[in-house]
Amino acid sequence: MLEKKSVVLPAIYALVATIISSLIFSSLFGKLYLFIFKPASTCGLSGIGCSDILGVIQNSIFAYLFFLPLFIMIFIPRKQWLAWLILIFIPFTMVLAGGSKHLLWFLIFTLTGGLIGWLIKLAIKKLKY
Repeated sequence: MLEKKSVVLPAIYALVATIISSLIFSSLFGKLYLFIFKPASTCGLSGIGCSDILGVIQNSIFAYLFFLPLFIMIFIPRKQWLAWLILIFIPFTMVLAGGSKHLLWFLIFTLTGGLIGWLIKLAIKKLKY
């Protein structure tokens, strides 16, 4: 019965953990974004007043790209490719619309998060035996 488990519930766990972690670490990744890209802060078309919630959402995108593969590797034992395909599709299209300089960082954050998740899963597997 355990072999026929659906990938939906672990994918939901991974998505919730990713969203919570990306919101918690959004300021750290926001500082990293400002350091890497040095964008001009216009706060919209009018330039009057910046909303804090929009800054948190913008800053948490890189954190989402980092934590999603990490939690997919940890929480989802089988059919990881399906979760990657579904959960990373929207951020990937956002990055493609943003330009080529963001695509490189998308790949760097995604591969780094996936590698760290794989190492954590390997360490857990080694500690069980």
